[in-house]
Amino acid sequence: MNLASQLHQHALTRPDHPAVISSSQVIDYATLYASSHDLAQLLQTDPSIGRRIGLYCSDPVALAIGFHACLLAGVSAMILDPSWPAEKLRNTLTQFGSPKVLTDQLGEASMAAVGHTALPVRPNSERAEAVPLLASQSGSESELLLIFTSGSTGSPKAVVRTRGSWEQSINHSAAILGASKDSKTLVPGPLAHGLGLYAMVESVALGGTLVAPGRWRADKVRPLLQTTSCNRLVAVPALVRLLMQQIPLQLLSGLRHVVTGGEALSLELAQQVLGLSNDMTCTEYFGSSEHSLIAYRRRSIEETGESPFTGTLFAGVQAHLHAQNPTDGTGRLMIRSAFNATGYDPLGSGQLERCEEATGIGDIARLIPGDRIQILGRGGDMMNINGNNVYPAEISTALEAAGLMQPLVQAHLIASGRTLLTAYVLHPQQQPLPDPLTLLEALREVLPIYKIPHELVFLSSWPLLDSGKRDIRNLPAPPSTGLRKLRLR
Repeated sequence: MNLASQLHQHALTRPDHPAVISSSQVIDYATLYASSHDLAQLLQTDPSIGRRIGLYCSDPVALAIGFHACLLAGVSAMILDPSWPAEKLRNTLTQFGSPKVLTDQLGEASMAAVGHTALPVRPNSERAEAVPLLASQSGSESELLLIFTSGSTGSPKAVVRTRGSWEQSINHSAAILGASKDSKTLVPGPLAHGLGLYAMVESVALGGTLVAPGRWRADKVRPLLQTTSCNRLVAVPALVRLLMQQIPLQLLSGLRHVVTGGEALSLELAQQVLGLSNDMTCTEYFGSSEHSLIAYRRRSIEETGESPFTGTLFAGVQAHLHAQNPTDGTGRLMIRSAFNATGYDPLGSGQLERCEEATGIGDIARLIPGDRIQILGRGGDMMNINGNNVYPAEISTALEAAGLMQPLVQAHLIASGRTLLTAYVLHPQQQPLPDPLTLLEALREVLPIYKIPHELVFLSSWPLLDSGKRDIRNLPAPPSTGLRKLRLR
């Protein structure tokens, strides 16, 4: 599958079929191709465009046009998250070499604020029914995009993906994940994140329809589902739960495939999803920005009890373990496949563990005969909060810079199924608590909103182990009475 030629073919064979449906507009394949083609020609003829161009769009239609314009032009799209603070946005654009940015109307002011030139992305109002395929010199090993994943410091970890790696992953996974030209795929969360971005590219590559509000808002999702019956859902479990809680179930009755990833899907939520229809499939996959898809498992209504992710490797994925424990068979997971990213861009931070053509990022796993695998977590203290990778050390550094003492970050699951991020800090009893608005403003300058703790708990002293070390297992739970605390979000 060649992504560029596939888009061109869809424009010729199903020009009026909706490619992307957002809260504000619908774009069909002929218009998507014509709009991307015109923008690609501009990119190819602009001497100031280098090998990369930033893509900063919260609107799904603009993101689809911008991404495919980069694809047709043979330049690499640097995916920028609209939730980033201005300083991180500015530093990332400077560090990774993108003087110009493709953006929607909402993003133009943000680009002006950080001193970068915005190139507006708009649908082509005069649709061309048969625009020729734009010639590009880019082969399958050329860089397609730069995706930023969480890191243990404030420096971006920039993952380099090639055209071939994405084409191969779609070829090998579409049938397993229930994606086809007949799919109407609802993605209720942001498309700048890995799961949503992959779903957009996959949907367009296969000639299906993507239905997306651009970010989670129940009042935006409801009218989309009232006008379009979706048969497929791709979302992290936190958003699946919100859909089940806040969207009338009759609007979800057309779903036949639910695909989740990014964090563990609880047994309770899996059973709720499978209960929507007698012929529902619920597929949970495990992967990463660095490796794309690794393994998948089908959830079953007959399951009982929670269990670690245990699934089947996607076709073409080879796995082996480093530092394997002879007692329990666990070790650091190494992956070799055609889906793998090239690695981290050397201009940023991060270094992959390598073994010939296999790479690892610290996942701990156990291999099971029959191309099966059990995933037991990740080294490096990473947490996954509502679908986002979060490193406590990065948050602690930001809290210390804001003047808080000895911050310690933990996650707590609450009754609604949401995960709350709590930071414990040392704070003398006699001192007043900091102003929450001032503190929140300082944190928003260095952290995206999803990394800012929901609550701060102030302790006059730490609970201690007999050894004198902090007893982090016995910190008071946030709902405990008598605590001094601040709610930040």
